[in-house]
Amino acid sequence: MFKPGLEAQQLDLLIGALWERGTAGVLEEEDGVRAFFADADVAEEVWANYQDWIVGIREEKVLPASPPAADCDPILIGEKFFVVPSTSEHAAPPGRIRLAVDAATAFGTGRHESTQLAMEALERYLAQNATILDVGCGSGILSLAALSLGASRVFSCDVHPDAITTAAQYLRPSPLFRGTIDAVRDRAADLVIANISGPVIDMLAADLNRITRPDGMLILAGFLQDRIPARFVPEQILEKSGWLCWICRPNAAQSAAEAQQVRIRNFTESWW
Repeated sequence: MFKPGLEAQQLDLLIGALWERGTAGVLEEEDGVRAFFADADVAEEVWANYQDWIVGIREEKVLPASPPAADCDPILIGEKFFVVPSTSEHAAPPGRIRLAVDAATAFGTGRHESTQLAMEALERYLAQNATILDVGCGSGILSLAALSLGASRVFSCDVHPDAITTAAQYLRPSPLFRGTIDAVRDRAADLVIANISGPVIDMLAADLNRITRPDGMLILAGFLQDRIPARFVPEQILEKSGWLCWICRPNAAQSAAEAQQVRIRNFTESWW
């Protein structure tokens, strides 16, 4: 748990560093922010480096192998999707696409507002035969949704190894890789999805612009109204229970050299 009252710049820096260290998720609450790590040693390292900003750490009980009953109920998302666990026998209602995704350690069962917003955005803005890049893919649910809507190729990446293991169950043979988008070539995707957080989107802004084709589009989600990205301007905004999803165009002025400079600066700021 992070101490309430941190300055916005401090909190952005801290959240960015947490994602770089492979956090399984960051949850913003009224009294602070909570981050989760699967590796206790990494959590201890974060605590040692940021004791002035963190209230403390604690070990959470391991959840049972079977998900709670509420996580087994089918859910309707947008106008086209019907999401169920893989063990469900429920058939999709007429006109909807059935996606079977299990609750797991990787983020993305379809039950969070930001995931639902991103799926609704895909319904509206994904063009047939488009090439998609899903940044911070989590369980792979957004990549799976893009494939089901007619994307010709979907590439997925995440820094967390558990996410790649989980996503591989649903997405192979579609390509996945562990890492971030600095390894992706320029103008690689027609549409880029980044359902992560405002601070991390800003850290990756130069590369997000670089890898999106000039006539392409970005779907940015994972942030609340008071934590919006500073380096993008939305063309459209979707909202659900305070969570936002932005539809943006790439900034063609961002060059590969600028992206490299931003990566160096972000690394320096995160690891001082």
